[in-house]
Amino acid sequence: MERRQLDEKIKEVSKVIFSYCRSRTSSQYDAEDLAQDIVVEIYRSAANIRDDRAFYGFMWSVAGNVYRQWCRRKRQNLEVSSAEGFHGDDFGQDTGAEAAFESVLGEDSDIMLLRRELALLAEKYRTATILYYLEDKPCSRIADILSVSESMVKYLLFKSRKIVKDGMNMERSYGEQSYNPREFDSFFWGDWNKYGNICDSRLVQNILFACYNDRLNAEQISLEIGVGLPYIENEIKKLCEYDLLRMDGSKYYCNLVIFTRDFKREAGQKTAHLKENIARAVKQAVLGKEAEIRSLGFAGADMDGNTFRWQAACMLLWQAVIRKFQETVELDYPVDVFGSRGFHWGAEKESAETAGSREAGEKRSVGWSFGNAMVNHEAGYIKFMDFPVNGKFVHHYFFNSKLHTNVFFDIAAGKTEHFSENDRVMAAEMVSRGYVVQKNGDLTVNAPVFTEEQIGRLWAVLEEPVSEIVAICREMFEENARLLKNHVPAHLKKQAAQMPYFTILGNAISAPMRRLYAEGFLLPAEDGGMLPTTFAVLKA
Repeated sequence: MERRQLDEKIKEVSKVIFSYCRSRTSSQYDAEDLAQDIVVEIYRSAANIRDDRAFYGFMWSVAGNVYRQWCRRKRQNLEVSSAEGFHGDDFGQDTGAEAAFESVLGEDSDIMLLRRELALLAEKYRTATILYYLEDKPCSRIADILSVSESMVKYLLFKSRKIVKDGMNMERSYGEQSYNPREFDSFFWGDWNKYGNICDSRLVQNILFACYNDRLNAEQISLEIGVGLPYIENEIKKLCEYDLLRMDGSKYYCNLVIFTRDFKREAGQKTAHLKENIARAVKQAVLGKEAEIRSLGFAGADMDGNTFRWQAACMLLWQAVIRKFQETVELDYPVDVFGSRGFHWGAEKESAETAGSREAGEKRSVGWSFGNAMVNHEAGYIKFMDFPVNGKFVHHYFFNSKLHTNVFFDIAAGKTEHFSENDRVMAAEMVSRGYVVQKNGDLTVNAPVFTEEQIGRLWAVLEEPVSEIVAICREMFEENARLLKNHVPAHLKKQAAQMPYFTILGNAISAPMRRLYAEGFLLPAEDGGMLPTTFAVLKA
């Protein structure tokens, strides 16, 4: 190729060559240096170009060879600088330091490796590096910004270069949580919840999961979850302040019990027969005791069969699981970093696949979490155990007003002759909500109403099945405690031994009721009918 033609070709591709070099270097200075080397080599080897059509292939071949040689020279310079070691003020001077740092660039992929390693630098090293190399600040200014000595700045720069170089020569793999993050719901049971929404973000949850079974330093956490250290350092610090993360040397470990998917899956399989046993005990008691229960003569004893099955099943499970088992379990509340007594834990959410299957199933079964509440009053109490399958959920919020509760118990006791206009307005509202019905001008509560004597006799009738269910609950609690201890870190095993207490409502009430519903023993309550899971007790 003639020199004039070659000059025109190089002028034509000069911008392309510079863009190629700029994408492979960290400064414009190096890009210009590399581009000049490539152009010189093209001129030197131009005699090998057969014709115009071969120019571009030849150009890229030369560019690749020159770039590889350039990288080798840079690496050699870095090795010489590193071999000299750190000599106080002599290392880290502005002259030569930039070249030493930037010479870690190697093959095409090395820019990405450099960025990866910068993202893994601890804050003190990363800040000094950014200020010096990217913001072009002298060591004296960086010392002022970081409130350290100038000698310390030079040490940080020296150390960061070494860390980056070593890291670029390592094989690093991102952990599973980088592409398959995990999530959990956070719960607290105790005196005073100081944790607020600290565990609400997926980032925080995955930091805790990363350190759950393994003790990791900050760099390892970053790789496991696929998030650079600059984005997680403050979160790690906050988690340590709340004692949700603890340190062992330079490594972190999780200090929060998490009911993982693996635990829930294993516990579900190994306690399935116990849930079936509770459902069987409920069914047998409701059918076998129906005549005896109705004969107690409480208001509403003539309810229809489906409502009776709902009411009797809920009363039986409330008495057995909540009053006879759960309320008698003595918990040794741990004291947290704030001095509050309580349990704080997480329950891992299901995977997308499992959640999708569950969602499809719940469209058929409507879900089985339930609202358990009681409203106390000087005249008695109202008990709620509301399941979404029957519509309204946790009716008791309506009765937070004492005025409403006064009117309700007056209606339950048949004392309505003194009602004021305001009382009648509230009674009308209760009728519209289904808590009260009006027949022939009389108001009556739309739920079973017991006297204290009648409710005492009811518990006596149910004593045998209650005892049977309590025994099953105890066995379930012990089995879940044994299993949970196998799924938590060693330092949490003692706390975990008590925590199946918080799963008992779902395992011993929701699951059996769902089974009874699936069998057709329970049917959805009819609109306008008696409340299926609410009853009231009048004091003498």
